[in-house]
Amino acid sequence: MSKLIVLNLGSTSTKVALFEDEIQKHSTTLRHSAEELKPYKSILDQEDFRKECVMSWLNDLGVGFSDLDLIVTRGPLLKPIEGGIYLLNQAVADDARSEKYGTHISTVGALLAYALSQDHGIPAIFLDAVVTDELCEPARYSGLKGYERRSVFHALNAKQIARETASKIGKPVSELNLIIAHLGGGVSISAHALGKVIDVNNAIDGEGPFSPERVGGFSCANTMKLMEDYDFNRTIVKRMLVGSGGLISYLGHGNVSQAMEEAKSNPQTKSVLDAMAYQIAKEIGAMAAVLKGNVDAVSFTGGIAYNREFLGMIRQYTDWIAPVFIFEGEDEMRAMALGGLRYLRNEEKPKLYR
Repeated sequence: MSKLIVLNLGSTSTKVALFEDEIQKHSTTLRHSAEELKPYKSILDQEDFRKECVMSWLNDLGVGFSDLDLIVTRGPLLKPIEGGIYLLNQAVADDARSEKYGTHISTVGALLAYALSQDHGIPAIFLDAVVTDELCEPARYSGLKGYERRSVFHALNAKQIARETASKIGKPVSELNLIIAHLGGGVSISAHALGKVIDVNNAIDGEGPFSPERVGGFSCANTMKLMEDYDFNRTIVKRMLVGSGGLISYLGHGNVSQAMEEAKSNPQTKSVLDAMAYQIAKEIGAMAAVLKGNVDAVSFTGGIAYNREFLGMIRQYTDWIAPVFIFEGEDEMRAMALGGLRYLRNEEKPKLYR
């Protein structure tokens, strides 16, 4: 029996779970108040604090590091890399700590996992990081020389859903062409060709459909006008585009289920939801074109996938493409645990980050 711990750090929380093979035996979400985090001037300064939280939780369970076979954490912000399992090594730690590819709390998770690995002689891994980049060559062109499109998306969940879709079809993911629609606060639609994500809309950079929280593909002219309207304040504009756009901008909230209920008596709300469904469907259609119409399945996942009525609004446009599978929500902890088991069972070889 394999024992592993899975770490998933949020800005104000530390999620940690203990798995024995596929069974999650224990889990917790440790909440951190603003007062607790106030002494730490930067995200990286939280490393020892978060490490102590994890160690204390394990100690309360009576679990020692000698009992563990593996530590799994979310991938930090690194240079673009292929999907798959990666060993946490000094190169990962150095690039993560330098923050030259961005700042995110997942960096702290990777650093503390690597420290625990070194302290206790246990391997530590991450898999399918948010910077997973398997784009085909044409997908890299932005239309302006010197500015390439980036591959940044919900890779951990999308890759896992691709595996689960393949399992339902009864073929390995390396033999299938799939479209995975991750519908959450952000929306990313990815085209999976024989196991590689050859194209995806980068919801962080402002591509694809608008979502509960994000503007999506905003025109250059509108972006320039927005900058002018807010005196070129990058902080305000970025927050509007990424955190306060989409449904929040139109409706004052980003709750799709609430909006669906409101739409029954409010024609304007219905129009907004129709537009979001339309844009999501259009992106799915674009990925079908990327796969040259050879699509084995379209799978919906993420929190919005719980709402079958809204999915129906999308599917009226897309059901002709391929058979549909629905995987409600997202379970990053389980996805990481399953990746850890593939590593421990030698079912997937780890890659080295250099």
